[in-house]
Amino acid sequence: MELELLVITLRYSSWSMRPFLALAHAGADFRTTTVDLNLAKQTVVGGAMVAQQVDLGARRALGSVTGLFPVLRVDGEPIHEALAICELVAERFPEAGLWPDDSLVRARARAVSAEMASGFPHLRNHLSCHPFARVPGFVPPPEAQRDIARVCEIWEESLARSGGPFLFGRFTVADCMYFPVITRFRTYGVALPPSLEAYAQRVEALPAVAAWRELAVHAPRMPVYDEAIRALGGDPDAAV
Repeated sequence: MELELLVITLRYSSWSMRPFLALAHAGADFRTTTVDLNLAKQTVVGGAMVAQQVDLGARRALGSVTGLFPVLRVDGEPIHEALAICELVAERFPEAGLWPDDSLVRARARAVSAEMASGFPHLRNHLSCHPFARVPGFVPPPEAQRDIARVCEIWEESLARSGGPFLFGRFTVADCMYFPVITRFRTYGVALPPSLEAYAQRVEALPAVAAWRELAVHAPRMPVYDEAIRALGGDPDAAV
């Protein structure tokens, strides 16, 4: 089985991180290919990035029917959407245990993973993903704080039910889905209670995360992303 993960750039793309972690944790033999979407067409307004209209045909030519990435090619066949890719990895590599064994627990893990895939718009908009940046003194607006509170509620409840060390006991797709949120919390200085800080550190210490970091730190830069951080008074390379 030949696996190729098409990503934007692992330095910034939260969606690309998620299936990368699933594949790496599963021990899959895969290659990662960075596609050039020319995201420099975006502009920065008040520290937030504003996208201009994109050429869907050009993006499709790069391998994505939706024009969005990541895409996993399985023997040449494309699968899009990060959560769907993680589902496929869990099925193709059952020994990795990327979903809980119990059906009810598995349903809860899928529910919070889907919530991450479809929700938290204010967290995404106001705390853009830039894992190696640090923005001192950042205060999330109230709507983003509500999203942050919900994420913490999910983590606390999941860890209390499972006993840890990860959200559903062992490392699962749910942890893959929420890892980019950990990076956002680091970037913008969101303080976590001790139990959740310990969870975040356990995820950060995983070999799969180390593998992501090694690629991400050398991945292509998107100047507009760095400009957005500087507009907020931050340093895009503070945590390199």
